[in-house]
Amino acid sequence: MTAQIAFVLLLLVTALIVLAKEVLPVEQVALLLVAALAASGVLSAKAAFEGFASETVVMLACVMVLSRRLTDSGLLARVAAALRRQAGTSARGMLAALMAVSAAMSSVITNTSTTAVLIPVVLETARRIKVHPGRFLMPVAFASMMGGSATLIGTSTNLAASGVLSRLGLPPFGVFEFLWVSLVVSITGIAALTLLAPFLLPRAPQGTEDEHGVERSFMTTFIVTDESASIGRSVAELALETYGITVLAVGRQGGRVSAHPRRKLRPGDRIILSGQRDALVKIAKDPVLELTHETPSEQPSSEGQILAEVILMPGARWLGQTLGAVRSTLAPDVRIIALSRSGQTAPALISRMQLRTGDILLLEGSRDRIASLDDDPDLSMLMPPEPAPPSRREGIYTLLALIFAVVAGATGLLPFSVALLLAVLGLVSFGRFSLQDVFGMISWRILILIGGMSSFGLAMQVSGAAAWLAAAMVAGIGGLGPLAVLFGLGVLTVLLTQPMSNAAAALTLLPVAIAVADQLGADARPFVVMVTLSASLSFLAPFEPALLLVYGPGQYKLLDFVRAGAPLTLMSLGILLIMIPLIWPFEIVQP
Repeated sequence: MTAQIAFVLLLLVTALIVLAKEVLPVEQVALLLVAALAASGVLSAKAAFEGFASETVVMLACVMVLSRRLTDSGLLARVAAALRRQAGTSARGMLAALMAVSAAMSSVITNTSTTAVLIPVVLETARRIKVHPGRFLMPVAFASMMGGSATLIGTSTNLAASGVLSRLGLPPFGVFEFLWVSLVVSITGIAALTLLAPFLLPRAPQGTEDEHGVERSFMTTFIVTDESASIGRSVAELALETYGITVLAVGRQGGRVSAHPRRKLRPGDRIILSGQRDALVKIAKDPVLELTHETPSEQPSSEGQILAEVILMPGARWLGQTLGAVRSTLAPDVRIIALSRSGQTAPALISRMQLRTGDILLLEGSRDRIASLDDDPDLSMLMPPEPAPPSRREGIYTLLALIFAVVAGATGLLPFSVALLLAVLGLVSFGRFSLQDVFGMISWRILILIGGMSSFGLAMQVSGAAAWLAAAMVAGIGGLGPLAVLFGLGVLTVLLTQPMSNAAAALTLLPVAIAVADQLGADARPFVVMVTLSASLSFLAPFEPALLLVYGPGQYKLLDFVRAGAPLTLMSLGILLIMIPLIWPFEIVQP
């Protein structure tokens, strides 16, 4: 092992630890890797930054714009709702229908957008047939990942991997190259989840399944001000239980005391409460209690204000910060009312809680201000209140533009990147939206991640780290044949997707897959396909954005994803082991 190989592998291990502990946002880690590679001389400055100016970045940005436009138009939600109504009232039939819709939709838009569109449909369906939403949400998210692997534009992992192959001197993936594999995985996965859902999915939490569906519990803190009518009253006299609210503790003089029913309240006390969103909003407006939010907005609440729930996405810039710090950067006129965190039962002052991936914030603000938050890539809106009537015409225009791009790219009429760019520019030129809107619809964080990890993948090859790892793998299991090596690459990819994003894991291991093929004297295609699809079909943990979106609404725990996702991941790997050698044979390359 050379010093350069050791340095690159050290960077990899360090990045994995930082990402697993969420010490830094993912895009910052990617930029630090690029800077370290250029500063150390592993890559020239030109090579280190080429990943940000690649054809893949342009294609991915265009896909983001078209997917976002289709989602916002409401066309896909209408289609999903119409198909849902045709599925009857059988829970299993409804589950199969929703998963089929999810898989089909995610083949043309990203799996994250598909899941976001379907969450309100799933919640409404669950309420209508009186089934806990947790029985539907996780399978629908899984189906979006399975269907997204069918096309080049269905998931950022496929698109990013294709770009890296071009950069490494191999032919890029075709638009529909993975279609048959994805079709078999989707059909098998939908059938398995439909039949085995009662055994794989968690049972509804006690007391959460009724005619109103699931009710999420939030934690918040109210302050007893110097003028509050609650001063001198006991915790029991507040009668908060009539609202369905539990008093968890009372913060006093820098410490915390129990919420004993006979404890008298003093000025400056902070009452830590837990309850449902509507109840917390009611007590905030109760003139008898006269309690004030611990995290108020800079402007008073008014009649024109609305509520919204947003979930914190992986790599958000606020991870590790307190709610007090977030309020000043979020918007001065947005009130953070409460926070919901899966598994959080211990009382805490929410202004001092450090934010984590998957935290759900209950916000109050003007309609325009709340709507603007939906454009923030660090947040995802959960059931935004009273959305504007969707424009079906705008959705049709966007869908036609996307169909043009896919057909032109698939037939070779135009390079796929040019076709996607023309589709976006055509919509702009005909006044469907502005160029400024385009910039707002692009998730720059993901583009930075893809560009940075693409450069790191190149460094793995240039430094010899990929060849070193490949030699170790071939020495360990190469004697068992290429199928065993293929399985080893798939398992390694799945494991790497746990601390890293799916796309980042694929970009890191693609050079290793190519080096493994060189060691075996075989064609690299089956090995790079295995890494790409294994990354797209990893269901073990809720850190993929599509799975994170359903984490809170479904009231899941981490082990719920392991229990349902592990068999599905193993099933997918088994299908890949069977189909990849059939479609991409292990051809021996003549020296």
